Amino acid sequence: MRSRTLFQSAVAALFFSLLASAAQSDSEGMKTGWLELVKGSRDDTVGAQLVNIEDGDTDDTQKITVAIPKASLVNRDDIEEVLVIGQRPPESKKPKPIKFTYEWVSDLDSDNYGLVIRLGKDTNWPIRLYMNSDAGFMQ
Repeated sequence: MRSRTLFQSAVAALFFSLLASAAQSDSEGMKTGWLELVKGSRDDTVGAQLVNIEDGDTDDTQKITVAIPKASLVNRDDIEEVLVIGQRPPESKKPKPIKFTYEWVSDLDSDNYGLVIRLGKDTNWPIRLYMNSDAGFMQ
């Protein structure tokens, strides 16, 4: 009787650990590798590509367009959140707060979503995108 209870406890523990790991991987979403702010830069993880860099609305801004292949996303119709992270500059430079705006484009073309980022021309740090389909915000 004791071995049966031990077996049931082991099976239950295995089930809950598998369930927890599946929930964690779903909530983590998908992320790209680092993309250099250079036209043509491509990510090997998702296939995101920096397709265009052009002057912004003012002299000190630039407009960056990133294409994300629709086929690479699991939940293609339900992107709740896109988080853009910039790589930290060397410690010798003190980072300044960056002003930026962004726009998610669900139909950049028939095969790609788009992300348009407008930021200062002096910003040239690599970026990484985190895409999440769960409701709420990533922590």
